[in-house]
Amino acid sequence: MMKDEFNYQLVPYNYAHCFNSQCQKTGECLRYIAAQHCPKECTTINIINPACIPSDSRACAYFHSAKKVHVAWGIKHLFDSIPYKQVYELKNRMLGHFGRNKYYRFYRKELFLTPEDQEYIRRLFQQQGVVEELAFESYSEEYQWSFD
Repeated sequence: MMKDEFNYQLVPYNYAHCFNSQCQKTGECLRYIAAQHCPKECTTINIINPACIPSDSRACAYFHSAKKVHVAWGIKHLFDSIPYKQVYELKNRMLGHFGRNKYYRFYRKELFLTPEDQEYIRRLFQQQGVVEELAFESYSEEYQWSFD
């Protein structure tokens, strides 16, 4: 991985970093990659306690894959060709599932939709009889940050 293609500004606040250079998965672990790109301006960061890292790094519970996922941005135009009665039902079900905050962050393109989010919305639309393929506003490849 080239250093200049990692944007540290996208690392979420309080994301746990890992500095275990002995790990066999350093090139594949997002926690290690984030630690390597941490700028000196970050005077304090959250790290994995070295005492908790297993000696067999293949079984590390803190490993987080650095594989990027295909994400979607924007839900503003999903309802453009759907009758109002269906829009009302779909929007209410999406609000119930994602919550108001997350729904409107999707709407304003402040937060991307994971493949799982996209699939949930597709199933929801299919249940309402919408047969055409959904088109979100844009797509990109992004790291899927996790706090697990």
